[in-house]
Amino acid sequence: MGDNRTVPVIIVGCGPTGATAALELAHYSIPSIVLDSGAERPQGSRAIAIHRTALAVWEKLGCVEPMLARGIAWRTRKTYFRQHEMQTQTAAAPAPGELPPFLNLPQHETERQLLAAMARSPLVDLRWQHTVVGLHQDADGVTVTARTPSGPVSIRGRYLLACDGARSTTRKLLGLDFPGRTYPDRFLIADIRAKLPFPAEPRFFFDHPANPGHNILIHPQPDDVWRVDWQLSGDAAVEDERSPEAMGRRIRALIGDLPYELVWLTDYRFHQRLLRRLRHGRVFLLGDAAHLVAPFGARGMNGAIHDVENLCWKLAYVLTGRAGSDLLETYQTERWAAQRHNQEVTEATMRFMAPRTRWQRLRRNVILRLRLRRLVDSGRMSTPYTYTTSPLSLADDVGNWGGAPALGSKLVPADPDVRRRLGHGFTALYSSPDPVDLVGVVTMPPDKVSPPGTCYLLRPDGHVAARRRDIAPADLPALVRTVLGKPVPHTLAQHGHVGGDVDHDEALLEPLGGRLG
Repeated sequence: MGDNRTVPVIIVGCGPTGATAALELAHYSIPSIVLDSGAERPQGSRAIAIHRTALAVWEKLGCVEPMLARGIAWRTRKTYFRQHEMQTQTAAAPAPGELPPFLNLPQHETERQLLAAMARSPLVDLRWQHTVVGLHQDADGVTVTARTPSGPVSIRGRYLLACDGARSTTRKLLGLDFPGRTYPDRFLIADIRAKLPFPAEPRFFFDHPANPGHNILIHPQPDDVWRVDWQLSGDAAVEDERSPEAMGRRIRALIGDLPYELVWLTDYRFHQRLLRRLRHGRVFLLGDAAHLVAPFGARGMNGAIHDVENLCWKLAYVLTGRAGSDLLETYQTERWAAQRHNQEVTEATMRFMAPRTRWQRLRRNVILRLRLRRLVDSGRMSTPYTYTTSPLSLADDVGNWGGAPALGSKLVPADPDVRRRLGHGFTALYSSPDPVDLVGVVTMPPDKVSPPGTCYLLRPDGHVAARRRDIAPADLPALVRTVLGKPVPHTLAQHGHVGGDVDHDEALLEPLGGRLG
């Protein structure tokens, strides 16, 4: 049985990555079919710490309010050696209307809000119990075969996004190696409901008395639930460690005689893996299907959301004729570099947390015992990657940009009204004492860093594509044209891919799916 339509995008996997991709494409008026082998989402905290930039994506997609209402916002993370405080990482307090630096919310609750938003969108076709078993691509598209309770189905799309996780079927069907390593250390994760006398902030312990010689990480969750990660030795008998008796002793050693409920329990190993290429023809791999990192620093799901935001606007511009297909290759260029950076950061953390050699162990112990706080590494928290060398980042026209947002950096304005005007297309933040009446231009008051005439051209994903001094508003569409490359032929517009003349300069600043308010 087959689906005779050719949809613009097929998405495999409906975790946070796939669900966000479907919503992001719908935001740009691009329909998609989402295939997932399951019938519902699994429970448990899993990916719990959400960075402000991921929240900004979900805010744009209309599903962040219930997340903010339920989640635990935090900006301080403390590290201890045994019971002695070693290090405090504190982000600036959010301004009024600004999103919190981090929000803790169990993954199943995040997914519930994403699924609710998908159900509200007529452009998202979600199909549960569709297990992908075959994939074929040609010059015009991708054909997927899926096994369903009603028999096999065939689905045709222009592009395919593989968001099907660490054990990605799509990756295996493409015959791709998944280079990297798996660490021998095992970790237990438990969600425990208890009224604990702890502050609602993450705390990391080296050599905690309740886990001698190993580490413990504690994260707060809603409803008095706490996520606890216990490091085990590589040769630990995990099934024995997971037994009710062993878990009872372990939890009592941590919280004492307080009443508790064990809500969820699992174990895992750390993986550090990265595909050599994230794009294979018309197939793109995102999130855990493309890269795995140790969870310390919250770079897994947050990095996956950055993958989604990077790729989906480019797909939308290509599918609607506003850019040529060469734009899609910049997903490989930009996100591979970003994920390679995440690998390097988490590799350094793992060398400190779980030293593999005698020298690494000696160095770590000296740093902890001498309380050399600046050298302690319990996980550098996730931040968006800066695309400094991207082909989509235009060189500055002048050299003096001290204090200004860096070229290629990600901006999430504190002002919610300004945030609402971003993320629909290219947007120019233009410094002017008077409003500029031009679609896609948001004026900001001049200051010492941004005198009148200063412009920061933001891509649809919020990264700075260009910085200009003393540019006229009328020249901004041409700046977008330079970022995107050569003009798209008129024939694309004439064949119904976009409404109107795509070579008209002002159209390049118009948002996809509607005009800015």
